[in-house]
Amino acid sequence: MSLKHVFAVVTLLSTSAFAEEDLKPAQEEAKAKLEEEIGDALKATNDKCGTKLEVKTDFQNFKTDDWSGTSFSSYCEGVIQEIGSMCENRPAYKKVIAKKVTGVACLFGGVKPVEKKDGSNDATLRNMSLDKGVFTYHMSPKGHANLGDNTKATLEKAFN
Repeated sequence: MSLKHVFAVVTLLSTSAFAEEDLKPAQEEAKAKLEEEIGDALKATNDKCGTKLEVKTDFQNFKTDDWSGTSFSSYCEGVIQEIGSMCENRPAYKKVIAKKVTGVACLFGGVKPVEKKDGSNDATLRNMSLDKGVFTYHMSPKGHANLGDNTKATLEKAFN
């Protein structure tokens, strides 16, 4: 078995859905795409942070029409990469991330809408949280921006 196949199996095992309900074919394809596309970022972040982060999703809430032409994998990947970047560039945060962050949840449901006074940056920040060791990001195909900055801000707020 090649290293790429072994890595794919490990990624599939470390990436799970909240509910393995009967997914529609398009949802199963989207899940497989996400698992494949975030694999390298997840491995790199785990290496940088000394963690074994798992990524959870809720593909039963994935709607193809909402995400058509949008790379939902890149949204989740951006969060994962920023966690790794904080571990790599900020040693004090690496220690706390290694101790207190156990997973990432990239969710399709439950997005908090943009308020009239908010810009897209504010909407992204309101859709991120860290609770009980899981960094949660409620992804939206419209209106979310600056994933790295908002991930960093959410972690800084959680740990300060």
